[in-house]
Amino acid sequence: MGVLQRARLRANPGYELVLLDRLGDGERELVGEVDEDVYGVLRPREGAQLEARTASTDTALLFLTLAEPGPLPAYARTRLAAAELEQAIGRLVLDGVLEIEHEDGFVGGAEAAAALLPESSDGGRGRIGALSMAALRYGQELGPLEEPLVAMRMYLYGRLPVSPALRERWPDEDAVATWLGIDRGGDAAAALSEGWREVPEPDEGPAYWRHWRPRGAGGRHGSNYKLYVSPGLDGLPDALAAVAGTLRGAPGLGAFKIGRDVGGICRPDKLVVYFDRLDDLQEAATALRERLDGCPPHGVPFTAAIDRKGLLCWGSDPPRAPGGEPAGSWRLWIAERLAEYLARARREGGALEPWRFALERLGLAGVDADTWAPRSGIWPAAEAGA
Repeated sequence: MGVLQRARLRANPGYELVLLDRLGDGERELVGEVDEDVYGVLRPREGAQLEARTASTDTALLFLTLAEPGPLPAYARTRLAAAELEQAIGRLVLDGVLEIEHEDGFVGGAEAAAALLPESSDGGRGRIGALSMAALRYGQELGPLEEPLVAMRMYLYGRLPVSPALRERWPDEDAVATWLGIDRGGDAAAALSEGWREVPEPDEGPAYWRHWRPRGAGGRHGSNYKLYVSPGLDGLPDALAAVAGTLRGAPGLGAFKIGRDVGGICRPDKLVVYFDRLDDLQEAATALRERLDGCPPHGVPFTAAIDRKGLLCWGSDPPRAPGGEPAGSWRLWIAERLAEYLARARREGGALEPWRFALERLGLAGVDADTWAPRSGIWPAAEAGA
C-alpha cells in the first residue's frame, strides 16, 4: 500500500464534520457514550449513502486539512512509522472517511479496494485456515441478512448439530458431567480436586459454562489470552483430564472453562484456558500437544492455529473497559468486523468480491489475515475506529 505515500487524498465531500458540542439532542443520543478523545461526528450530507461515525481529534484534524485535495500532510508522516501510517490512512480510505485519487477521479470505501488492497492474504493454512475461510464465505452467501445475524452465524460456524440422539445421550448437565469425568471417580475428578476450585457463574443470565481457577488464586481473573483446546466430541473427556492434570500449577494461568450441557460441548470452542501472557500460553500448549498426541480435532474458526490439524489454537480478547466491564470475545469481535465489511462491500460494490474485501480489510484492523493472530497494537487501533 505504498501508493498512499505518494497519492493525492481528500476528505469525503459526502461527510460534514460536526463538533460534538454542536449536535442536536436527538443526534447526541445516537452517538451514545464517547471517550474524551472524540472531537465530533462525521455526519452524512443529504443524499450521501454513508453511515455516521465518530471522529477522534486526529481524524478530525486530518479531515479538515484534506478539505483541499493534496498529499498526506507532513505532520501525519512524522507522527507515525511508515507501516502504522499506511494502516491508519488505509482504514480511513476504505471506510469512506477519506478518498484517494484514482484514474479519473476520487474513490473511497469498497471502490478504493482495488487501488489499496494487495489481495495477498490466504486466510491461513491447515484445518483452522480452511474452517475460517469456509465461515467467511458462508457469511457472504447469507446475503442481505442484518449484520448482527451474519456475525452470529459466522461465529457459530462449525458447531455440531444437537441431534435427538445427542440429547438422548446427554439429557442434562449431570449426564454431561458424568461423561466428562468430573464426578468423583472420573478421570478428571482427582486432578480437579487437587489443583482447582470451581467458580460459579454470575447469577444474571443463563449459565453456559463450568469454570475452574487454580487453588489459591483470588478474585476475578483478568486474563485475555485464550488457548482453545478443540478435540472431537469423543475426545473431550481426555482433553479435560489433560488440562486439569498437565496444566495444574502452570505459570500465568488464570482459569479454564468447559461447556456445561450438550449444546456447550458441541461448540468448536468447547474448552478454553485463559492466560496472562502469550509466552505462558505457548508453553502450556506444547505440554498439551504432547499429552493429546493422536486426539482427533474439531477446530475453531477465526483463531490462530498452534498445530496444523486444529486441536490447539489461540486468540486475544479485547481488554476490559476502564469501569471493569467484561471483555468481549476474540472470535465474536472478528465475526462482527467481518460482517460489517461484507455488508459494506455488498452495499458499495467495487472490484473485489465481498469475502476478499472483508479479509483484506480485517488485516488493517489489526488481525494477521494469513494466520488469524492479533498483531501488536491491535486494541488501540480498534478503539480508534478500525
